[in-house]
Amino acid sequence: MSLPARRILLVGLASVLLAGCGDGKVDPHHPGELLGTYAVAATRETTTCGEGALGSPASWEFQVRLSRGDGVLYWDSGAEVTPGTLSPDERRFSFDTRLVVDMRAGETPTSLPPCTIVRGDRAEGLLDEDAGGFTGELGYTFTPAEGSDCGDLVTGAEPTFAALPCVMSYVLDAERIAGPR
Repeated sequence: MSLPARRILLVGLASVLLAGCGDGKVDPHHPGELLGTYAVAATRETTTCGEGALGSPASWEFQVRLSRGDGVLYWDSGAEVTPGTLSPDERRFSFDTRLVVDMRAGETPTSLPPCTIVRGDRAEGLLDEDAGGFTGELGYTFTPAEGSDCGDLVTGAEPTFAALPCVMSYVLDAERIAGPR
């Protein structure tokens, strides 16, 4: 797998979450009402992708800024603002995103067949405003796109994955470190 493609999948894996701070005005960089900045600990719960697939750690920490709008939760890890759904009680949230990566990008010349991976990201969680944090789960799926031949990513000299398609899931535990309240 090319280094650029690996970086795209890895950076996306590490920085998938949503954004939010603002004053209620529509701002594409900081939409919604700020809930705060959170320190998040992610611990891998399961993987069928293989230990260390794409350089994925068993646990990692990151910060995320959350904000909310009318039925929307925004999650900003600094790379992208991703809108998700927020339940009417403003406690439960979820989001789904998708990224398509050409795993041969940057390889010249390549004698390998085309390989495109579709990475799906899904998060679900529960905000606990009184405690100033949230808990949840974050999952990633990696699936070869139709017509792709990605067998070398599983069977090559230095395999990227133990299997394809595959899934990774993480448990999230977060504490507000800055913001309202």
